[in-house]
Amino acid sequence: MFHHPYFDLTLHDDEELGALLGSPVCQRQTLQEWPLSCVQRLTTGDGRKRIYKAQHSPTVEPEFYANARSGLLVSAQTVYQSGDYSAMLFEYIEGPTLEQVSLPEAEILEFGRVLLQCIAHIEGQLPYHLDVSTESKWQEYMGRILKDLQGLVQAGIFQTVQPQSLARLERWAFCEPVLTTFRAGTGYVHHDLAGDNVFLLSEGPRVIDWQRPILAPTALDFALLLESLGFDPLPHVGEGVLGLMRLLRVGWFTECAARWFPEGWETYDRQIAELIELR
Repeated sequence: MFHHPYFDLTLHDDEELGALLGSPVCQRQTLQEWPLSCVQRLTTGDGRKRIYKAQHSPTVEPEFYANARSGLLVSAQTVYQSGDYSAMLFEYIEGPTLEQVSLPEAEILEFGRVLLQCIAHIEGQLPYHLDVSTESKWQEYMGRILKDLQGLVQAGIFQTVQPQSLARLERWAFCEPVLTTFRAGTGYVHHDLAGDNVFLLSEGPRVIDWQRPILAPTALDFALLLESLGFDPLPHVGEGVLGLMRLLRVGWFTECAARWFPEGWETYDRQIAELIELR
């Protein structure tokens, strides 16, 4: 195995992958990479294709595929897991993504509602990255995020986010529209349900990238899907869910700056300030 040249990731070399796949790797193309994962398409000498994904924590994807049972999922196997590092092989999907087919809004709305029902019926003891399924858990979580943000601001690491921004963020996080979302139905949420993570096959859709699902108001996935496809989620999910979606982004960017990828603090500082301004 070898270390990624830029990020804290551990990957298999071609010889190791060939042994795992039972045929030499003749082509290896990186599809996407960032500090917490690297995704590659492998082609072997016998003409097969697979997706290879090396990851760094936080991720629950190996545990998810070990436990989940649903027609929404591709076949997958974990080929390495040690401490913060893991690597998986996935079935390669031949088919368009939801993003590529450009369906009208009415069809997307119907498709999205059905897709959320399918996610709700995934069987198994499903792992999750975060539990904000109740008002009290949300308040506890946002309390931690506000404390981390305050530390970043006071240390001078964050310079765009100001103390007055934190006061505004706190009022937003605990406003009535946001708190109301927790009374409207919570459950298992993919939390990255973008159009390019949904493949449309003749036998039904497939959903990929189950790295950090959460327990939360399930309408979050609907909002994320609509936004990713260029549709305004607000008329369909309401102010509270839209706010919750953006607040969770603030939380994720804060955690990245404080824990997972502090080198990117300047970007996260700007992104958080922009999100607070949307309120």
